[in-house]
Amino acid sequence: MKQYKEPEYNINWPKERVFPQFAYPKELFVVDLRKIDFFNDYRHLVLTSLQGLVNRELPRIYIIYTDMDENWLKTLKKYTKIKIQYVSADDILEKFGNYAKGYIVYDPELPDTVNIATTMAGLYNCVVVHPKDIPWVEKHSLKKFEDLRGKFKNRYKAYLWAYENLWLKCDHRLLVPMCPGPPIEPRIMQVAVRDYVVALRLFVHYLDPNDPMERDLFIKLLKDMPTNTAVLGWHGEDEHLTVHLATCNNKFVVVMAHHYGPLSFANPTVWSGITVSPEPKFKLPPIRSELLGGKKIYITFYVTDGDNLQFDYNLKSFWDDPNRGKIPIAWTISPFLVDVAPFMAWYYTSTATENDTFVSGPSGAGYWYPSSNSNYTTTQLEVTKRYLTRTGLKFTEILGYNDGDGAKYMEALDLIAIKMEYNELRWEYFAIYNYICAKYLIKYPVPVIFGVYHYNEEYANTFLDRIEALKDIDERPIFALVVSQPWDFNVGGLARLKETVDKLANMDNVTIVNFHEFSMLLNPKYGYEIANKLLGKVKSPENLENVKKELSIAESLMKKHLWEEAALHINDAFQYIDVIAEG
Repeated sequence: MKQYKEPEYNINWPKERVFPQFAYPKELFVVDLRKIDFFNDYRHLVLTSLQGLVNRELPRIYIIYTDMDENWLKTLKKYTKIKIQYVSADDILEKFGNYAKGYIVYDPELPDTVNIATTMAGLYNCVVVHPKDIPWVEKHSLKKFEDLRGKFKNRYKAYLWAYENLWLKCDHRLLVPMCPGPPIEPRIMQVAVRDYVVALRLFVHYLDPNDPMERDLFIKLLKDMPTNTAVLGWHGEDEHLTVHLATCNNKFVVVMAHHYGPLSFANPTVWSGITVSPEPKFKLPPIRSELLGGKKIYITFYVTDGDNLQFDYNLKSFWDDPNRGKIPIAWTISPFLVDVAPFMAWYYTSTATENDTFVSGPSGAGYWYPSSNSNYTTTQLEVTKRYLTRTGLKFTEILGYNDGDGAKYMEALDLIAIKMEYNELRWEYFAIYNYICAKYLIKYPVPVIFGVYHYNEEYANTFLDRIEALKDIDERPIFALVVSQPWDFNVGGLARLKETVDKLANMDNVTIVNFHEFSMLLNPKYGYEIANKLLGKVKSPENLENVKKELSIAESLMKKHLWEEAALHINDAFQYIDVIAEG
């Protein structure tokens, strides 16, 4: 092996970016680890930590852990000129081992030391090694830098030592909770994203916010971080407590290292460097006016969890489904994808159909709860505005919604609609708002839309019965948003939903629309602007007069801030418009 080479720090991380930009790769050396047993084979630690050191200078190592990693690599080959060369694990060590000053041994008897070792690897330019892999790395001329076996009495002592000795040397702009695996959790350790931690010299922990001492240490870390910076996951199932604590300390969560996806979002040190010019924007689908207007039952579908970068990575399994694009679905997505994987953002938006709409996941740019810290809202919305402007996103979901903070969103952002909360709300809520799944604030025409139904393919027939029952309601029009989670499609992808949508389309007065069309009809100001643009294309003089009449009434109602009534007249105007409005 060649003499040790100090890795260059060739990463661009300006203040206005939450996540950094790596260099653009020219060639990738790909090692396939799909066949290893991640419970018993820990060579991935050596390779992933080495990947962080090498890719810090120039992305050259790409590791395949799952079929999705191979899927994205094939897509990359299709659209770019980056050279791809498949190599073995030994080839990687032989070619790039000189980027490591040495190896750090973690203590399998105290699994959390793998996190301490990962932090140290980034700071001291080393690789992380399981004890049984020492002969392997020494065969490639690597020498011991540190051995953590027996160094700490318990996990808290380990993290406290790391806080006192390593934290000040780390970059504080990102904080990374990572599952160290059994026996802490009955699943493999967090594998993906360790390259990112090493490359960026980040601090890794798995502090339990339910334990008083560990929570206090976690809060110390949060307080030391700059305002408007991100935590990349949480401990165990402590999602809500972690998001609450982050929000209380003027931070937000961006899920990149969740323990249910220990292999998801691999190779961020590669994907962050594959830039696209011009920067991708999530375009709006067209408004098909021939579908709109009249006393109809409007239905559209909505899939959650797009604030989770791991889901955005695996969204491609839905995207490759032959039924995607035949069903109107709003896909929640993280605006940070333009930082972490701009190529993926470009791929999704460039292949979107007239039925695909993108919504920024909760609660804007970053997962946080306005209800936990309203004093943070204005400051956080500075980040959200910056990223929604960059990405072209016009919709956002808010968890921990309240009207006071909702108004701040409407004041600060150029939004068409806000999606309220995670799941559908109670039926009584729907009835209160006259079977229009939206509420309005006095000063603003932006609808706050809530889910009415939940679609799960296992209960597809029950769902159809509930839609059929809407025909017994005299109110018209009816607007019903249908919410699903990604795991609600577990047999045959979107095929069952496509069958369900086909049945809905055959029901009298039921119209299936995309989320852009749905929201436009509920936002009278935006709907008025769209309809006005189409006036010159209305051919029939009679229809033209009818459109003008309905818009005139809507305009008068909007002056009185009677948003719902104005929206109903916008809907009536569209029954006389038969041209397509581009998004």
